[in-house]
Amino acid sequence: MKGRAAVVTGMGAVTPLGLDVATTWRRLLAGESGVSFIREFPTDALRSDVAARVEGFESERLLSRKETEIYGRVTQLTLAAATEAMSMAGFGGLFRADVPGATATALAPPVDRTRFGCLMSTGQGSVDIFEQQIEKSRERGPRAVSPFFIPGVMPNSGTALVSMRYGLMGPSYNLASACATGTHAIATGALMIEAGLADLMIVGSAEAATRLNTVAGFGNARALARSRDGDPTKASRPFDADRQGFVMGEGAGALVLEARDHAEARGAEILAEVCGYGMSSDGAHLTRPHEDGRGILLACRQALERAGLGPERIGYVNPHATSTVAGDAAEIRALRALFGDGLASVPMSATKSMLGHLLGGAGAVEAITVVCTLRDGVAHPSINVDTLDPELGPIDVVVGAPRPLRARYALKISAGFGGHNCALVLGDGRA
Repeated sequence: MKGRAAVVTGMGAVTPLGLDVATTWRRLLAGESGVSFIREFPTDALRSDVAARVEGFESERLLSRKETEIYGRVTQLTLAAATEAMSMAGFGGLFRADVPGATATALAPPVDRTRFGCLMSTGQGSVDIFEQQIEKSRERGPRAVSPFFIPGVMPNSGTALVSMRYGLMGPSYNLASACATGTHAIATGALMIEAGLADLMIVGSAEAATRLNTVAGFGNARALARSRDGDPTKASRPFDADRQGFVMGEGAGALVLEARDHAEARGAEILAEVCGYGMSSDGAHLTRPHEDGRGILLACRQALERAGLGPERIGYVNPHATSTVAGDAAEIRALRALFGDGLASVPMSATKSMLGHLLGGAGAVEAITVVCTLRDGVAHPSINVDTLDPELGPIDVVVGAPRPLRARYALKISAGFGGHNCALVLGDGRA
């Protein structure tokens, strides 16, 4: 039995296209790419030479110098996205007054912090801190390792930091399901609100793992793309006949979820509703989905069932669409089994064509783009789909320019290594 509805009242994002939601959304609509050549380390011996990196981020805006040494980049991005989301939702006044980023004029709203939880998650944690401290030990011995190594590298450091900044005392921990991490965090946050375990949850995910060894690992698994014709922006090409693999990216997305009755009681603006969610496992292979996408299909059917909707009510799909040959094909087969012939007329946008694959951060950022799509009545285009792969059959990928649409409900899909799948049905927020 479904309990209280969970609605979205705040959003925050730090992405390769912008340091906030508005900038990221504007540049997605413009069809701009955040992919560039890797310049932080040599790529001559690697199978990929491109990545999507967050530019212009200033950690000192929210963290002391000591904290920037303790917390890795993924945790820093997490805090930035969460801060934007909390401010949008009207909870900026909960921010601690004795730390960088505090606003002296912000008043703390009357909210029960014991009923406010946090699920700001990451799939890989602070890879940069881990590598840095291991290198210190190798060069100078184990006594050179920082006493903050463990709290800095633990995957739950982002959730811990956000909770401490706002004094949140509700359910708080990290979820890790590879590339489905963000979507799982949203689904679990909605579940907690429905179950009465919390009134509010700040949920989302982040990743900042584009390091030499991670690029080598994904590349040696034949999962990554290279620049095309000397142009890095052409590398990520979901659903295109010549797709080669995904482009690693970094970023963070955060959403404030709130029980509808709680949001209405305080007069909050409702941006969207988490109408349904589904979670499944392939139970078959560590990195390869079922060819027919049966695990993804199961998650989608569960999400629709929980939302009380038939597939004909879905007016937009934001697919996982990583740009891998096997992954894109399996996902489309799952969607065709779900929608039947109707799939050919359901608009879909491949966000990763511009942002790259934010790994654990992808699901949250892409869910935010779905909320923007429903709010503004327009779908962003997919770039680099020069020739739609004929093996996929008839599908309606938005290309060329933004497309106006009238959709009340949308489907968001994520799938991660380990066979972890999660699907969300998001609504426009109308009661």
